[in-house]
Amino acid sequence: MKKLVCDIASVEQLSHEVFRVRLHLPVTASMAVEFHAGQYLELILPDGRRAPFSIGSAPDHGSDLELHIRRMPEGELSIAMIEHLQNNPSIEIELPKGDCYLEATSLKPQTRIVLVAASTGFSQIKSITEHLLANQVSNPIHIYWGVRVAEDLYLEKLPQQWAAEHANVSYDLVVSEPENGQPWEGRTGLIPDAILADYDDFSDMVIYTSGSPGMVYALLDACEAQGFDGDCMHADVFAYAPRK
Repeated sequence: MKKLVCDIASVEQLSHEVFRVRLHLPVTASMAVEFHAGQYLELILPDGRRAPFSIGSAPDHGSDLELHIRRMPEGELSIAMIEHLQNNPSIEIELPKGDCYLEATSLKPQTRIVLVAASTGFSQIKSITEHLLANQVSNPIHIYWGVRVAEDLYLEKLPQQWAAEHANVSYDLVVSEPENGQPWEGRTGLIPDAILADYDDFSDMVIYTSGSPGMVYALLDACEAQGFDGDCMHADVFAYAPRK
């Protein structure tokens, strides 16, 4: 684990709440810093406050790091982070962190991969997907991205592109409260319900999921009730919000 000061390469607003931040690792550190697809880092403000963010870029794609940061109207720390990133040339980071990651070389040929994101949890799923595709993994990859309203799908064309370019990739965008946002003609409901509707056989399946503890545990319970082996589900939630 290393602490580094990174240049802030860009801050781009992707939606009404979400910003894509690109950080550039210092040249002297770019070869020494290694992370796995699915890990996260911490941003450290000058006053010492920290916040974790999934690394949205794959380790196979050079020295720039991508983050997806949601600015919460009531979230003092998220507002402070965005303000610092928009108004300063650099920021301190600490990485790599997290045990929820996937290495392409560890996969068995018969393993089916289901990647499940809620809101900006898509950042972690993006890193894993791009890592798998960069390594030409041929395993089936099914991506679910669940949001509350349609306008929260801040990179909705990206999974469409993956599926168009790779025959083993499929995706579902799922909106839980379509009545509260922009018109939506796609899939609606909750992520666990969508997955149970699509699968009745969970053999040879691994699930990587990124979202709130409530979502992750609801998904785990729903899948286990249908015969899924809970040890094959991976999420950072299990480390920072374990159930008693």
